[in-house]
Amino acid sequence: MAFVWLPNDLTGLRSGPVHTEPRVVGLPSGHVPAGRDEVSVLDVGDEPLMWTGRAPREWVDWWAVNPRPDGSSPRWGPTNDNVEEMLEQVAEGSATCFAPMSMARYYARPDLAWVRLTDVEPLRTVLAWVDGTDSSLVRGFARVVRELASAAPGGPDQR
Repeated sequence: MAFVWLPNDLTGLRSGPVHTEPRVVGLPSGHVPAGRDEVSVLDVGDEPLMWTGRAPREWVDWWAVNPRPDGSSPRWGPTNDNVEEMLEQVAEGSATCFAPMSMARYYARPDLAWVRLTDVEPLRTVLAWVDGTDSSLVRGFARVVRELASAAPGGPDQR
């Protein structure tokens, strides 16, 4: 069993919703939109966007919101291979990044601002397991995860 961020290929797997959370844009703290509560993805469309060459292209495009609601493409910035490197580049003003709200909470720094994106799909997390492996242990674990997720903020019923 695994917790999986969507979109993802779930062929051969069963899954159930666990969590939904908004996406945010990471900006240097002195950036103009950094003081706002929320922005459109188009408001930051001219900013270079961090990305990774190690992820599948479909994943990169989903995170980058490519194409954008107006049909445009992101302005691709530098690549990165780890979160710390990405945050340093964002803080120094080399690029912006898109992330889940939980990352903004976990990586709170005085030189970074995290602003909610208003017009993009939220990140959805599911619990996934191999189809046909519905043992009592799998069913019990899935039941406990569903119960905990239903009671938590951002649970499966909150979209």
